Amino acid sequence: MERKFHILVDVDDVRIDTFLSEKLSLTRNKIKVLIEGGHVRSGNKPLKPSLKVKKSMEIEGELVSDEPLSLSPETIPLDIIYEDDWILAVNKPKGMVVHPSFGHYRGTLVHAMLGYLGEREGFEDTERPGIVHRLDKDTTGVILLAKDSKTQEILSRQFNHRSVEKVYRAVVEGVVKKEEGTVEGDIGRHPKERKRMAIVRKGGRYALSRYRVIQRLSDSSYVEVYPSTGRTHQIRVHLSSIGHPVVGDPIYSGKRRKQVERPLLHAYRISFDHPQSNKRIMLEAPIPDDIEEFLGSEPLQTKADG
Repeated sequence: MERKFHILVDVDDVRIDTFLSEKLSLTRNKIKVLIEGGHVRSGNKPLKPSLKVKKSMEIEGELVSDEPLSLSPETIPLDIIYEDDWILAVNKPKGMVVHPSFGHYRGTLVHAMLGYLGEREGFEDTERPGIVHRLDKDTTGVILLAKDSKTQEILSRQFNHRSVEKVYRAVVEGVVKKEEGTVEGDIGRHPKERKRMAIVRKGGRYALSRYRVIQRLSDSSYVEVYPSTGRTHQIRVHLSSIGHPVVGDPIYSGKRRKQVERPLLHAYRISFDHPQSNKRIMLEAPIPDDIEEFLGSEPLQTKADG
């Protein structure tokens, strides 16, 4: 089966395999296979994986899969935070993938949304209908969905212009000493470990996150994070880069990965302009039980500890 894509490049001097890996949520190796198989083009010309992209360059191609992509509605319970005629906000559970991709053909949030709303016609984006942003599979919390193509376009533009404010809560390893801080740096694929993202010197995309400490425990900290950009694994990479990876993170964490079932990262709050009224909307998702339980299981730091 083939799914077509068309992308307008928004960065300079990044390898095309690295750029498409992030844009299409595929491994760099899969992108390389597509490129070498002639399934990625610019101006009807075949490309090489090492090509450096330029701003305003147009890339098109096909995602080839042996597994048929099904966007049939599925009956999957949704924890709805807010709903009106234009938008749906859901508290995404752990373990749910947002949209279909290689290896995830059913049981996604898109399938659940179509099952809840009824299969709607008229979405211009037939691969990811209603999707305006993403959360990692095991990240819980509030996620916005559009009910029609016009709303999807309006909300997507807000994300692109960085007018959407996002707040995350996370439990991280170690006691964070600073009350608050800022982490920034270009994020791209790790040069040796392809499943990891990292702060890189070349070939990455600019990313910035601010954080503040909510609570210090004996051997971990509860923090609030404010990402200004939305790069792949951004919060997980940034917190790991300052020596405080998210507890339970199977990619970036260390000693605590066996203590919990998932990374203790939660999309807590989102603020945006309503696509119809233009009024500012703020929505929150309750802190999940696994984070509450972990916070209750570890003693608070005392003055003597600090």
